[in-house]
Amino acid sequence: MKKTILLITSLAICLSCKMENGKSDFIGNWSSTSGTNVEIDISFFKDSMVIDNSLMYGTYSNKWKVKGSKIEQTLLRGDTTVLKNENTVDFKLNLTKDTLSIKSENDSVFYIKLRKIKNGYEYFENKIGLKIELKDSNDQLTSIEENEFGFNIYLTLEDGKFISKTVYSKNLSNLKIQTIKFKEEFHESEEKQLKYVLFIDKKISKKQIESVKSKLLTDIINKVFIVYSYKESDWNEELNWLGKFNN
Repeated sequence: MKKTILLITSLAICLSCKMENGKSDFIGNWSSTSGTNVEIDISFFKDSMVIDNSLMYGTYSNKWKVKGSKIEQTLLRGDTTVLKNENTVDFKLNLTKDTLSIKSENDSVFYIKLRKIKNGYEYFENKIGLKIELKDSNDQLTSIEENEFGFNIYLTLEDGKFISKTVYSKNLSNLKIQTIKFKEEFHESEEKQLKYVLFIDKKISKKQIESVKSKLLTDIINKVFIVYSYKESDWNEELNWLGKFNN
C-alpha cells in the first residue's frame, strides 16, 4: 500500500514538473515579428499573461495553462464586450524556443509569429526585421529626443549582402517620394525638427555610407543624425537614441 501511495505521489510530482517545464518555455516577453500583419506584445508570467494589442483590443490579461499543443486562457482583466471569457489557441515553438507561432483553433495557418525579447534593443531589431550592431564612437553623443521627427534609414549586411532599408520601403530606390511624403505629414512649424536618422552596422564600409548619404535629399531635410548608442527603459518602449549630427 505504501509503495502504491509513493508511486502515485511520484507520478503526480513528475506530471506537475512536466507542466511547469512546459510553462517555463513561455515565461518572458514576446513580440510579433516584422513580417506579421498584427502588432502584438505578450508577457508570460507563471500564473498570468499580459497582452498588448492596442490596435484592436488594448491591453488585457488572462490566466493561462498549456495543454498539449494548446494554450487555454481565461480573461482576468479587459473589455468583456469584445473579449471572450474563455479562449484557446494552438501554438508551435521552434527548436531553440525563441520563436512562437500561434493561431486560433478554427484557422489552418499559424498567422501570428512572435519572437522572445530580452531587452529594448532586441525589440527594435525585431520590429525592423534586421540585425544591426551599431558603430562605436568616442565622441560626445547627444540625445535624438523626439524621434517622431526622424526619417529612419537602416544599413546592414545580410549574408554578405548590403541592405539599405527605411521604415517605408525595403530599399532607397524611391527615396525622393518617401522623403516628400514624410515631410507632408508635419506642420510647417515642425519642419526644422525633421532629420534623416541613420542606423549603421559596424560592418558597413565608409564607401557604402557615403553612397547612401549622397542620395539623401538634404534640400528637403537638411539634418542627418547618425546613431551610435541608446538608453532604454522598458523592453517594449521606444529607445532614447544617442548619436551626433553629420556636418
